[in-house]
Amino acid sequence: MKKMRRTKAVACLLLGAFALAGCTTSAKEAVSPETVVPVKVAQAQEGVLGTGEIFTGTVLPEQQVNIVPKIAGKIAEMPVELGMRVKKGQVLFKLEDKELRNAVRKAEAAVSAAEAGIQTAEMAQKSGVVQATGGAVQSKNGMLQAKNGMIQAQGAVTQAKSALEQTANAVKDADASFIKAEQALHDAKANRDRIAQLFEQGAVSKAQLEQAETSLVNAEAAHRSAEIARANAREKLGAAQKALATAQKAYDNATASYQNAISGYENAQKQVDVAQSEAGIEASRQALKQAQVAAASARDMLDDATVVSPIDGIIGAKKAEIGEMVSPQAPVLVVANLSEVRILTYFPADQINRIQPGSQVQVKAKAFNFQTIGTVKNISPLDEKGKGYPVEITVPNPDVKLKAGMLADVRLIAPGSQKGIVIPSSAIVKENGKTYVYVAEGDKAKRVEVKEGAEKGAEALITSGLRKNDTVIVNNVALLADQTKIEIQH
Repeated sequence: MKKMRRTKAVACLLLGAFALAGCTTSAKEAVSPETVVPVKVAQAQEGVLGTGEIFTGTVLPEQQVNIVPKIAGKIAEMPVELGMRVKKGQVLFKLEDKELRNAVRKAEAAVSAAEAGIQTAEMAQKSGVVQATGGAVQSKNGMLQAKNGMIQAQGAVTQAKSALEQTANAVKDADASFIKAEQALHDAKANRDRIAQLFEQGAVSKAQLEQAETSLVNAEAAHRSAEIARANAREKLGAAQKALATAQKAYDNATASYQNAISGYENAQKQVDVAQSEAGIEASRQALKQAQVAAASARDMLDDATVVSPIDGIIGAKKAEIGEMVSPQAPVLVVANLSEVRILTYFPADQINRIQPGSQVQVKAKAFNFQTIGTVKNISPLDEKGKGYPVEITVPNPDVKLKAGMLADVRLIAPGSQKGIVIPSSAIVKENGKTYVYVAEGDKAKRVEVKEGAEKGAEALITSGLRKNDTVIVNNVALLADQTKIEIQH
């Protein structure tokens, strides 16, 4: 009410000033230095004067993520609130994790036990290798001894065969001598009988008879000697045959012992191989790997109890509080990145080929005074249910003035269009060939000389003298002078 009364008072004062000054006095001269002029303002925006058809689009976040936990649990901490800015990796909420920590400790204990199992298996392997190696050495020594015994037995067989051969030859010689002696005895007997008959006939002397008898006696003695020699030779042959049989049996036994010793050594060597095998150690290693995987899984679940933001953004929705149970089936928070936004609009068929990815367009918010330049990002070649062809435009939004769901006007920029600061044409003041605007600084109007590039309809393009976001006065400019006091009306 006070503001309205003050505005009316100012208006009355201005009207009175006009009346007193008459037609030859300017409005500025009629305003007292102490007069407060009511004004409206607008933000100077970067852009170009629109030259094409206007399309309406909807503001969408560049990124929007539904935050859901990987595991179910009760929220223990939630240090964020709706509308809060968050950074990538910042903690959004934590779940109760007592049981998860216990699971990690249990899994880590299992890892330690598995590591100890490997050490035990390695020690057992070393002990088994030592024992098996000792057995193999003993078996090898037994094998060598058996081989030596076999060699000796083979030598004895060879000797026995040689002795048998010699004895067999001796038997042959004794048989021949016996036959010879037997023939000689037969001859001696026949000769003595013949000589005796002749002696009885007186045909020979007694001396000749005695000589024939002596020859018979000698032949009988030689025959007996040959018979004894033959019997001895045959006895020796039997003994040699027995000795050969005994030697052969000893050789066969020695050979069997050697073969048994070889088998024993091979078995002992297999025991060494078994003892050297890392099958038991490998089983323990596999058990360790399984325990490590279980421990890593337990740690991952513990890590999953702390949920962090995957992007830089703003908390756009909060659907749970501390103490509530949550699960992967429903989002807890929504984080949206609005530092750059997308504007989704639809172009008709007669306009769609006028743009391409990378084309620049002018974007103006409908809800408030905001204007900037956007870049066409994507163009769909498919008409969407008669609405036109979907077009996505990216727009920088560092101050997050554009909010998701807002409507914005999109206008094509003609090739070669001049860029600059766009303000309402009503803010322009021209005097003596120069162009000015008034910028609100606190409760006073500051007069600023500018260079106007172009003016079209209700907008003007300023190429120098103003900066983006300067607060420009857009009405009652004819009543202002540099440092005039002002009251901004909303």
